[in-house]
Amino acid sequence: MRNAIFISVTIIITLNGCGTTTTTTLEATSIQDVSTSTELLETAAPDAVVEPDISVIAPPCAIPGDVEESVPGGEIDWSGNMVRATGTGVLDTDNPNTAQARLMAERAAVVVAQRNLLETLQGVRVDSETRVENFMTDYDVIYTRVEGIVRNARQVGPARYDSLAGIVEVELEMAIHSPQGLSGALSSVLGNPGITAVSMSPQTREFLDQYSALVFDGSQAGLQPSMYPKIYDANGNLLLDTRNYANYLGSGGQTAMQFISDLDRILSLPEFAQSPLVLEVLQVTGQFGSDIVLGESDSGTLGWLAEGLPLLMGAGRFLLNVLL
Repeated sequence: MRNAIFISVTIIITLNGCGTTTTTTLEATSIQDVSTSTELLETAAPDAVVEPDISVIAPPCAIPGDVEESVPGGEIDWSGNMVRATGTGVLDTDNPNTAQARLMAERAAVVVAQRNLLETLQGVRVDSETRVENFMTDYDVIYTRVEGIVRNARQVGPARYDSLAGIVEVELEMAIHSPQGLSGALSSVLGNPGITAVSMSPQTREFLDQYSALVFDGSQAGLQPSMYPKIYDANGNLLLDTRNYANYLGSGGQTAMQFISDLDRILSLPEFAQSPLVLEVLQVTGQFGSDIVLGESDSGTLGWLAEGLPLLMGAGRFLLNVLL
């Protein structure tokens, strides 16, 4: 049979209480005369380098608002990849021009919402040791960039008028992972590893053929969400730093990391028909508890899989679920 083969893999990190997800699936299109993902991979030359196509993005599995963290000024929607804040303005009841009074109140509400959004952004965990506020304090350029994206933040729906209370409310939002969002503003500090191509190891081929997902289960460890979590072995050796894949997070308007709270719902989806590979989080580390420590046997598993992660994430179909 002549058909196109689609290879998909999912990575899920589960935390305690709420959740986080990311959707990305490696897609091999227009591949003819093959019938399984293993055959597809084996048809390539042993040393072939695969260039990820980040133009195709799978539908998200995370439910916006599922993992939502309240901080001073607003909320961080880890599942929806958004930071939101609201502002209110008071209608001038002495102004005989009602339309003008509403417009002035709405403008005031936007200014307040921008101020609250800036405060909210400062509480976002970049990694297990740093919040956005640290970068804004240490780097003037970061403060300027963050202020700039706040001024250009998207308004969520129309302004809401409460004629009885005499106020106007406006909600603003901006993406966490996006070239025009928070990660774009931090890019000069985060660096640009530029991981764009990798070779496919036999172990990664085997994983793609056997499992529907790789699950990091941190439900008993109290894992917290952050923009760029790290994964360590029990001896403190760094196995994986997701900051290295910052270029792929937010590609095409979608993050490669999503946060979920209902792992059972995700695993009930058709794309998870095969059994996932579950890796238990031994403990969390870092000031904010957002980095993962794996046991000895699980560390070995991730050690060989990590070399395939740039390919999976860069393809725009890599799924990372984190249950908080």
